[in-house]
Amino acid sequence: MSARSPRIVAGTAVLLAPMLLFALLRVVPSLDTSYASLSFHFWTTTSTSIAAALATVVVIVAARSIRETRLLFLALAFLSIAAIFLIHGLNTPSYVQNEYYLSLIRVSAWATIAVASTFVTLSALEMPHAVEAFVARRGLALASATAVALATYVILSLTTPGWLAWVPTGNAPLRDLSSVVLTVMLAFAIWRYGQAYSFARLPSQAAMVGTVALLLETQIAMFWNAGEFRVSWWMYHALYFAAFVVLFAGWAVEAARAGSLSAIGDALSLREALAQLDRGQDAYVVELVDAIEAKDRATLGHVRRVSSYAYAIGRRLGLSPTDLRAVALAGQMHDVGKIGVPDAILLKPGKLSEAEFTEIKRHAPRGFAIAERVAALAELAPVIRAHHERLDGSGYPDGLVGNQIPLFARIIAVADTYDAITSARPYRAAADSAAAIAELRRVSGRQLDARCVEALIASLETGGAQAA
Repeated sequence: MSARSPRIVAGTAVLLAPMLLFALLRVVPSLDTSYASLSFHFWTTTSTSIAAALATVVVIVAARSIRETRLLFLALAFLSIAAIFLIHGLNTPSYVQNEYYLSLIRVSAWATIAVASTFVTLSALEMPHAVEAFVARRGLALASATAVALATYVILSLTTPGWLAWVPTGNAPLRDLSSVVLTVMLAFAIWRYGQAYSFARLPSQAAMVGTVALLLETQIAMFWNAGEFRVSWWMYHALYFAAFVVLFAGWAVEAARAGSLSAIGDALSLREALAQLDRGQDAYVVELVDAIEAKDRATLGHVRRVSSYAYAIGRRLGLSPTDLRAVALAGQMHDVGKIGVPDAILLKPGKLSEAEFTEIKRHAPRGFAIAERVAALAELAPVIRAHHERLDGSGYPDGLVGNQIPLFARIIAVADTYDAITSARPYRAAADSAAAIAELRRVSGRQLDARCVEALIASLETGGAQAA
């Protein structure tokens, strides 16, 4: 069992606990007592709406563009909860409305979870590339249309509170069908966000799993409670709010580790690129490379250049076409573990502390763990882990020596070193190619593979190795 397994088991147990309590209340009616408090209802629903509105803002701020379809749909899910559930709360008798418009209160509760579940499912859905491109182009229009529709619902509900009296809120078959459909949709979303967490194990991904799980439980408690003001009825209000507590807790951890809100958007966007790559969709390598490079703007283009240099070295060494493709992919993915490194460390302009360097070094085993879980990268996982090893055993994370280091990792080590020397950093200027070659020769045979060093130098001299 991995070190993280106890946390996953504990988290699962915590998420299942509300449903066990709900089941107990339904099986033992005497425990499902009544607590009628209009003020408590007003403040719990309004607080949830405010939390959803705040979540919408966070997603928009964290997103690099409104064209990121997964984040767009997620923002619309939270916006839907903010707007529609607000009506549910504002129509608590004696606050905005003096009369008790039961149909409006019930429909608003049902519509909130239905619309939000639809958008959450869309955020987790694997779309054909053409469809995703279309949605991305029309992202602003879709967001605007949804905002107008929600505003219309709010205005009609406040000015004409009886306008939904025709909806058959007491129709049991309709209730049952709605619950089943929403359960399937949200279970699918949990599975998809769970996949993301299994790949990269980032706090934002874990938070999404917990949030969607609580939304699923919310709709179960909403549709199957024993009636207004019973404990089982209050549970769906509590679960709604708890979903956002979990969401914000995960986001806070992610933002604190990274030092910026953009890490939240990066973590949530990462899911699809990894999942598609896992299905053999090579086009998503580009998206994943972009996610890696977005972590560290100071090294923009680094992984592509390393891939190009690694390919040139491999060609000089006489690798087969299949191995050349593999070493080029390993070059692109060698820093995938940096996705989990806090931005505050990656972007630090000065010298790293010992603790910060220890965190940086974790990107190699973290990259190994991610690659292991992606079918298209699994064979390259040992290469990704070993790309900072050195022949004399001075490297990390395992202190491998000589030929214990995989050939592809030795190739990438040379390509990575050359690019690091010839690229500017916040704390130093870039060196020229001659200085970089001199440094490679200085450590050749001691830290770096001599054959790989000479292969890169020969490629550079003949123009066979060029920055991508």
